[in-house]
Parts: sequence; structure tokens; C-alpha cells
Amino acid sequence: MFLGYRNKWLCARAAAAAIMLLVAAVAHAQGSITLYGRVAGGVDYMNKIATGNGKTADLLRYGSNQWGVSLWGLRAKEDLGDGLSAVMNLESAFSSGDGQGAGVGLFSRYAVVGLSSSTYGTLWLGRAMGLPDSEGWTVDPMGMQAISIGTLQNGRSWGSRGNAITYASPDWGGLSFRAQAGLNGVAGNFNAGRQLAGSLSYDNGPILIKAIYEEIRDAKGEFTNLYTASRLYEAGAAYVVGGLKLFGGYSLTRSGGATVADADNPMAANKQQQFWLGANYQVSPALTLIGGAYRAIRNNSAGNGTLLALGANYFFSKRTLLYGTVGTVMNGGNAAFSVEAGSNRPVAGASQQGVYTGIVHRF
Repeated sequence: MFLGYRNKWLCARAAAAAIMLLVAAVAHAQGSITLYGRVAGGVDYMNKIATGNGKTADLLRYGSNQWGVSLWGLRAKEDLGDGLSAVMNLESAFSSGDGQGAGVGLFSRYAVVGLSSSTYGTLWLGRAMGLPDSEGWTVDPMGMQAISIGTLQNGRSWGSRGNAITYASPDWGGLSFRAQAGLNGVAGNFNAGRQLAGSLSYDNGPILIKAIYEEIRDAKGEFTNLYTASRLYEAGAAYVVGGLKLFGGYSLTRSGGATVADADNPMAANKQQQFWLGANYQVSPALTLIGGAYRAIRNNSAGNGTLLALGANYFFSKRTLLYGTVGTVMNGGNAAFSVEAGSNRPVAGASQQGVYTGIVHRF
């Protein structure tokens, strides 16, 4: 036991030393490096979780990442002259509940290197957040919390994409676009595990409009799962009127005829539509009230779900906020959507409620 603890301690020291060497090396170059992050923690409660044989139970647990994931990262930039810069970004997610990493590997969100130009845009090579995640949250009234646009999509919009090439255009009077392609290198099957995505944005004054497309294929290059190997089409908008910000959007998720049934999709639906409306209202410089209504409809008698959410963000300072969110999901037919994205589903056709609150500190 002592040797195991000592080995973990040595590994932790080695990782810390490597990070410090990286910081020192980048800082020594003619550029800049930024250490940043946030830590989120709180309490989470859900009811009516199916436990088998038609029975349910409630759940009270530590709330680590319901409002948003805890993370830390490093950004670096070196001026190469003529408006061109070398850039890199390393970012890791973790749980404040146990301090363990979340995702695949140390830098589960970003591990990119690239070039950036104010004239030609930015090119990244490496793991980066998917466009439905990094772009879609801006047109979601709940900001992609655990109760948000991603809930009825069973997390389809969330996450990073590996082996990716990502390009972001410059801003032309509020108009911009991004493109992303994941190259997974399977011999003899170019489409195996392939990911392609693009987004178009118009952000000017009080109005924001976004359109997003992403396709993810399975290991055979096919669309066989509604939430993990499918095509996603999404469009949303936000409009600011004084202290009120209004949101609306639509998404369509489609897989193929060979869609496989699983716990998230027991009726093997290969099509899901989702609509949402919501608003943010800034009561004061410190307090913002948020709310959203989401409706998902699936084919193949897979049922539908309606999600309602209300919340508040109270900023003690620019870096520290107190959050609270409450939600309810109402399932119809054979649907068993959870009120929070995840596996804690109710009985098919039943409703479920959840609430979480906590603190977030940014640095």
C-alpha cells in the first residue's frame, strides 16, 4: 500500500514538474503564456430514477460539473512577424468532487498547436472541442448546463473531437465560419470513425445567428447510433433587448437505417427533432435569471420529451459566482429522457425533477 501511494505521489510530482518545465520553456520564448481555469462544485438532487422492476429511487450527491465542467489549461502565443503567430492550447477537465480527470487522457478538451493570422484566420491541429459544443452553447438559454439543449440530445452536442484539423475564419463585419475534420487513419476505410463539421455565425449588435452541421461515423464508417454516430443539423439565434436576451432554436439528428437500439434509444429511432425557446434577464449587474423550454420528438414510436428549466447566476465578483438550477422533464410514450443529461433515467413515460446549486471560481 505504501509503495502504491509513493508511486502515485512520484507520478503527481513528475506531472507537475513537466507542466512547470513547459511553462518555463514557452515563457522563455518571445511570446506569452496564460494559465487559466475554473473550479465548480455543489450539491445535486434528482428523483424518480428507475432502479428496475418498475421501481424508482431518489439521488442526493455531490454536484461537480452540472453548471459547467471544472477545467484548467495553458495558452501560448508567439509573434512570428507579418501578423502571423504560432499558438497552442492545452486544456484538461476534472471533477472537483474527487480531483480526478474527466475524459480521455490528461488534456481531454484541447491539445492543439497551430498558426493564427488576423487576415487569414486560425488553424489548429489536434484535439479540440466539437463545434456543436463550442458554438452551440451561445444560442442555448441555459448555456449547456446539465439541464439544457444537450439533455434531450443525450449529450450529442457535447465533447471534444480527436485527431482534428480545425479552422476559424476572421470576422467580416460580424460574419464568420469554422470548419473541423477528424482524421482517424483506418487503413482501407477512409470513413471509419470520421468526423466532419462546419458552422456559420452572424454576430452583430443585438443579434446572434448560428447554423451548425456535424457528422460522426462509427468504426465501420456508418451512421448506426442516433446520439454517437449520426448527422446533426442545428440552427439557433439570440437577440438582446435592454436587459433581456431571447433565445430560440431547432436541431435535427439523423442516423441510418441500420440504427442499433441501446439504453438511450431502446426503440432504435433514427430521427429526432428538438425545438427550444428561452430567455436570460439581467436583474442587476450581479444577478441574472435564466430559463428555457425544450421539446424533443423521435420517430419509430420512440416517444417524446419536454424539458423545462429555470435558474439563476449570482456574481459575487467577476471571477466567482453562485448558481442554482431546477428542472423537470415530462416523457411521453416510450421515451425515458433524464432531467439531467446522463444515465439516471426515469421509467419510460414518467416525469422526473432535478435541482442543483453550487459555486464556480475562475482564475
